[in-house]
Formats: sequence, C-alpha cells, structure tokens
Amino acid sequence: MKNFHLNRILNLKTVEAYFLRDGYLISPKYCLVLIDYKRPSTINDFPHLKDIEGISADEFGNDNFIKAVIISAEEIDQETHDELYTAAAGFLEDKQDCRWNFVIEVVPDFSNKNNLNDIFPLLQSILKTHNLSLNIEDIPEEKFNFLSQE
Repeated sequence: MKNFHLNRILNLKTVEAYFLRDGYLISPKYCLVLIDYKRPSTINDFPHLKDIEGISADEFGNDNFIKAVIISAEEIDQETHDELYTAAAGFLEDKQDCRWNFVIEVVPDFSNKNNLNDIFPLLQSILKTHNLSLNIEDIPEEKFNFLSQE
C-alpha cells in the first residue's frame, strides 16, 4: 500500500482539504476534500444504493453525513482508488453514528494547481458541485499561519 505525504491546505468547521503527494516537496498528485454537512444522512446521499432490495430509506438516519472528495488530474485504476479510499477512511471510519461516502472528481487542470492561489477557485467549484455554499476565497492570507482558518 502506498504512503501519501499529506499537506493540509484548509481547516474549517465544515471543510478540510489536503494535498496528497508521493513524496516530500513533490507536486501534489491528488487533493482530498472532506465536507461535513452537519446533517443526518439520507438514502439520497448514496444514490448507488437506491432501489436495492433489503435497503430501506429508514436505515440512513445517522446523525451526520460527511463526503470525501478526491480531486485527480486523470482517471485512476482500482488499486489507486483503494489506496485513496483508505486515506479518506483514516479520517472518517471511526466516527460513531456518522455515514460517509467517497467520490473522485477528475479535473484535468488539477496537475497545474499546486499552490493555494491556484487551488482555491477549484476547491470553491468542488464545494458548489457538492452542494455546500461556503465562500473560501475570501479567507485572509494571514489566517493560513494558524492551524485553523476560522
């Protein structure tokens, strides 16, 4: 299994984002975005499970729902998918009464997004795509000297 070097680039109450690198001081290969919706999960959060016999919409009433989004410049193979899933699971698998899911967004231009000025418009777009209305582009630059940008 691959070990990724993680560099946290954003830490808010509802969103965290990390560059995932193959090594120290290497351009990021992926970006992991964790979105905390702070609401109960529903079957609509898991469209691939809808209409499967034996799965009831009532089973999805957990107290919270979090989505892990991986941004990649290219399509990935199953082995890489599993490694990235494991990286996200390290943050999310032990949360009690919380459901989470995992998606990969292929953004060909991501390979050119290796600094905060370049990544923030892309992160803003990803948040909008995944129905989180939060403006991260107006965070003052000096806030990035702290562990949290809030």
